[in-house]
Amino acid sequence: MPTSDPNLPEDIASLIEHKKFPELEDRWIRLMEVDSTDLPLFFSVASAVKRKGNVTGAVGWLRLLADELGGKGDRERKLKVLLEIARIAPTDPAVRPELESALKERFAGHPSLAAVLAKHPVVPPDPAGAAGKVERWLQFAPGQIHFLPGRGPGRIVEMNPGLDVLRLEIAGTRLPLSLVSAERTLTRLPEGHFLRDRLERPEEMRALAASDPSETVRRLLASFGRALTVSEIKEHLSGLVDESRWTSFWTAAKKHPQLLVAGAARSARVSWSDSAASADDSIRAAFHAADPRRQIDLARKNGKRSKDLAREFAGVLSARASAAAEEDPALAWELSQAAARLVPGEAEAFDREALAAAGDPGPLLLRIHDSGARERALEALRGLPRWSEIFADQFHREDDSRVLTFLYRELAAAPEKRDEIVRRILRSPRLAPRAFVWLCDRIQDEELPAPPGLFLVLVDALRQDEFSGLRSRLKEFFEPGGLAVRLVRGAAEPEARDFLAALTRASGLEEHRRSVVRDALLMAYPELRAPAVDYLYGTAQAIEGRRKELTHLKQVELPANAEAMRTAKEHGDLRENFEYQSARQKHEYLSARIAALSDELSRTRALDPARIDVSEVRVGTRVRLRELDGGAERVAVILGPWDSKPEENVYSYQSEFAQGLLGRRPGERVGLSGTPAEIVSIEPWTR
Repeated sequence: MPTSDPNLPEDIASLIEHKKFPELEDRWIRLMEVDSTDLPLFFSVASAVKRKGNVTGAVGWLRLLADELGGKGDRERKLKVLLEIARIAPTDPAVRPELESALKERFAGHPSLAAVLAKHPVVPPDPAGAAGKVERWLQFAPGQIHFLPGRGPGRIVEMNPGLDVLRLEIAGTRLPLSLVSAERTLTRLPEGHFLRDRLERPEEMRALAASDPSETVRRLLASFGRALTVSEIKEHLSGLVDESRWTSFWTAAKKHPQLLVAGAARSARVSWSDSAASADDSIRAAFHAADPRRQIDLARKNGKRSKDLAREFAGVLSARASAAAEEDPALAWELSQAAARLVPGEAEAFDREALAAAGDPGPLLLRIHDSGARERALEALRGLPRWSEIFADQFHREDDSRVLTFLYRELAAAPEKRDEIVRRILRSPRLAPRAFVWLCDRIQDEELPAPPGLFLVLVDALRQDEFSGLRSRLKEFFEPGGLAVRLVRGAAEPEARDFLAALTRASGLEEHRRSVVRDALLMAYPELRAPAVDYLYGTAQAIEGRRKELTHLKQVELPANAEAMRTAKEHGDLRENFEYQSARQKHEYLSARIAALSDELSRTRALDPARIDVSEVRVGTRVRLRELDGGAERVAVILGPWDSKPEENVYSYQSEFAQGLLGRRPGERVGLSGTPAEIVSIEPWTR
């Protein structure tokens, strides 16, 4: 079998291939004299010799190497050689005592040596495996300081090989780790490492962080020998820099000219340059190689490092703004605004007049990524004749709270338009999810009057897809002191039970938040603890019609019936008195009808078109449907059972037809008597 190990020199491979073992032994000894630490080469030779059938020779030469290393005091490499001997010849009787002796010599004084050897005795059939396990355990020792990702630095306080556990103490907590887990996650911290100093000298390191943020970050980066993210730096400084001081600490640290930050937010990478000049050179190189939007970001972060750098960046940004003016005016505006911030007072490459003349402002504003530049663009467009329409459209699309505040403030000059925007968004929040949250924040923080039905709209928004990225913000309104609590406390009694039912059905709301609002509601209305009332909904006209009917029955029909019964009694024997029996039956009918009407009217709630949420089909909506086959359209109005007139396309919400529509949204498909149709639009019904 040819020797094919690429690690072997050609002359050695040839000697092995032709089994010239005496010559190979001489070559082995010469290699030992030159460099006895090249263990991969020696192990490759021994393995190849074993494959050629000369196990005794391979083991003998490895023992020569082990003795050589032992004579030089290199206990660690000697142990590795003996482990290789055990792997090649596990049944060699000399292996066990040699390995045990080497392990005891290598780890002399280790407090866990005896316990580890007792748990993993070096015996056949796999002495190499057992010795390897001993070596893996003994790489750790009580008192050593290690770093555990996500938790920080800690000290090993216990090793128990019998239970396969060692314990790392971090901030007073003893964390159990298996050997495999410890090898995978722990990094030993040498003397002088920043995290080791943080553990051993916390007060000194805390004082350093307070007095010199830049030096603190420099020492941290030097200890790791690589760039770290802002998130990693913040994690490593926990306990040294309080959360309340982090922003001021980081702002101060970034001012050092040798500190480089690349990227955005917590994922930005932080490094330390050899000098301020080399740091500027690195920034220049990154700036000139970047695309325009990346250049804006680099200029914003590094433009204050020096006036020369600011002027250089501004020149490049202005040139790019001029080049982009015709093809991409939104980018041209952002580039020009970034340049203007670097060198205030100089002429802008793409000014307000150019922006106003750049075409339809709506799509243009959507392409301006930076919120500050977008706000300044809106300021520039304020002088256009149709500015209020532009601002109203942008209010629906805007996702930055500062820009929303600006838009709302400016739209005060068009109060009717602003009020209509607010009404629409608070009634149908999916039209502008971020603006809805902003408006709710404003109502909560400024304790402004809330429109009717806002609580139900807020609950419904929790399940709407448009709020997938804002759901956590919505849930904050349901915490103690939040908007939802205030809304239920101010609810009228008829609304309160509707609120409770909606709260019970609210999807995705954690129980602790749900209970906060429920408790506030039940405190205001203890009677809600009673079984729920099955309310009956209808228009005010239909309800008034039933009230008139009840009044007529009580004041006209019932007295007339009583008179008829009195007259019939005068005719004699009641058992054969047809007039009396007929009057009696009518009396029972009238009594039952009066009782039924009284009960229904006590449970009735009038529908109000102004408070109907048209985000989906509900009671009180007018639905336009289009048949998929043929495109014929029809309108259906969903009202109460007292309003039902199917011949006029007015249906009770209790009907089978209406039940197939309730809860559906525009664009969804439904079945109309077996005919597939699509919901085109939903709007409040009109009186």
